Amino acid sequence: MNKHFEPSKLDIKVFDQKDSRPFAENVMIDKEVYELRDDTMRTPLEKAEVFEQLLQTEDACELWIIPVTESTSSFTQTLSEEKTSALFGMLSMIRERVQRDRTFLVVGPDCSKNMTSKVEQLGYTVVPCEQSELESLTVEY
Repeated sequence: MNKHFEPSKLDIKVFDQKDSRPFAENVMIDKEVYELRDDTMRTPLEKAEVFEQLLQTEDACELWIIPVTESTSSFTQTLSEEKTSALFGMLSMIRERVQRDRTFLVVGPDCSKNMTSKVEQLGYTVVPCEQSELESLTVEY
């Protein structure tokens, strides 16, 4: 199966400098930030297919990926999917901390305001973020 990919207008930024604070170190004027969560029990292949659809957007938005380490119990409290939450609940009995990537959609003036509904149609949970919460987010792995 051959696929032809057009360059995506979605700019993906991965922040991997340990102890950096991406949202505090970058100017966020005229931008809205939403955390994207995929609490579904999709297989890795299904997740890749959905992500491919996300890359096909016509909107010039940014996707920020930030690795974090947090307590397993606080992570499970953010999960909306019951099966996923139960799975990580069992994990919390074994591990106190979990490493994961948090993904944020940064919507600026060149990105359509309906981008969040497009992302929700792909099955992601879209959560608006407060600037104060974002500024305290630190890269940790």
